[in-house]
Amino acid sequence: MSIFILSAPVHSGKTTGLLKWCNRQDNIAGVLMPDMDGSRKIVNLLTKEIFAIECTDPLHTKEPLTAIGRYYFYTAAFEKANHILLQALNQKPGWLVIDEAGKLELDGKGFYEPLVKAVDFYSNGKNPGNLLITVRDSLCDAVISFFKINNCRLIDRPEELE
Repeated sequence: MSIFILSAPVHSGKTTGLLKWCNRQDNIAGVLMPDMDGSRKIVNLLTKEIFAIECTDPLHTKEPLTAIGRYYFYTAAFEKANHILLQALNQKPGWLVIDEAGKLELDGKGFYEPLVKAVDFYSNGKNPGNLLITVRDSLCDAVISFFKINNCRLIDRPEELE
């Protein structure tokens, strides 16, 4: 039905507020990337499973990593999260949440594939449910343009979804 973009500055509480909002929703799926215990994790909104995505010691791991700025993420964790998102898209939930679209996705990495498919699915206005994407404010215009997101509703806090 609709595409919503939650856009606010870095470290302004987008994910924290969104996690609280998501916990009050039924028929919700997708992923959040909160900071927990000093590093980024993935929360599967459907199953509530939590797993590590950020590698805090890249010099001492043999696992493949995806780097962006000063951060290193486990490539396999992105693959798992993408699988969760694509599977959720096929189930057509009331809300599909993707946290977040940023520099990696603008480079064709990270959540790029599920974002392309989800934007295409929800853009026509005929499919059920809603898509919610978080984007830092400095990248919002670039993400909207890059993913050709038309007719979206911009919000700056989750309470606007009520």
